[in-house]
Amino acid sequence: MRKEISPDMYNYNKFPGPQFITFDNHVKSDEIDLLILENVKNAFNATVFSQRFSEILLKYDYIVGDWGNEQLRLKGFYKEKSKAKSQHPYIGFLDDYLKEYCNFGCAYFVLENPNPKEIKNEEDASQKRRRRDNRRKKRFNKNTRMNLQDKLRREKAQEREVLQEIHEAKKNFVIRKKEK
Repeated sequence: MRKEISPDMYNYNKFPGPQFITFDNHVKSDEIDLLILENVKNAFNATVFSQRFSEILLKYDYIVGDWGNEQLRLKGFYKEKSKAKSQHPYIGFLDDYLKEYCNFGCAYFVLENPNPKEIKNEEDASQKRRRRDNRRKKRFNKNTRMNLQDKLRREKAQEREVLQEIHEAKKNFVIRKKEK
């Protein structure tokens, strides 16, 4: 027998954040104020948005939410291309994102974040990742260099052995004249 779960019991966010309320074209929380730019097929639901919302989305200029399989998916976009790390987080690619990554004809909404915040932890994480990768490269280069040196030593030793065998063979080699 399948257990029925009401939508109120869904909470996707392990660390529940702020509770949002809507009025007119504004979505508000205690410290967060967002503007609804598009709300296609009445897609915005404050309860589900509160459950899915994460603080990391505050670094983006726009937050896009789309519905697929009765679940809300949130994605952040930058206003300018220079801020965007790759091509998709730029808002100019919103139509491509909706066509390629969302269900055909899905309900979606676009929220504008008038004052995006810089997330310090993310920068620290990227710096740590860069340092870790550099250490791995150094370790890899050191191991590779040692392996190459060992390989060269082995090849030289084999070459010496072959030359010594040839030299020994030449010593014992005698040219005999044909007897008539």
